[in-house]
Amino acid sequence: MANDSVTVIETAEQFQELIKSPGKKTVVDFWADWCAPCKAIAPRFQKLAESNTDDNIVFAKVELKMEDPNHWTVPVANELKIVSIPHFVALSDGKKIGSQKGSQVDLAAFVSEIQASG
Repeated sequence: MANDSVTVIETAEQFQELIKSPGKKTVVDFWADWCAPCKAIAPRFQKLAESNTDDNIVFAKVELKMEDPNHWTVPVANELKIVSIPHFVALSDGKKIGSQKGSQVDLAAFVSEIQASG
């Protein structure tokens, strides 16, 4: 169950397909392997995903590789205006509908807001 609750996105195509899923909202955790705050909040994100009962909310993770200018995550991060991590972005029909950043964010409140939004 734990592995199924959060989708690990590894390609631009997979990212686009997931965020454009009809009728679904996607909450994406943008993180990096070297980021200690990212590692600190990761278990909370995982637990929230595992306890989610809304079939219209999808949880995903994207490891940013900003040190490689040719990596597929660079234009995604630029388009979504991700300048610090951890950064949580909610998308619906391919459009950004909300975001929160930092390891002290109230993830449950953020997801509740996303669920309540039209």
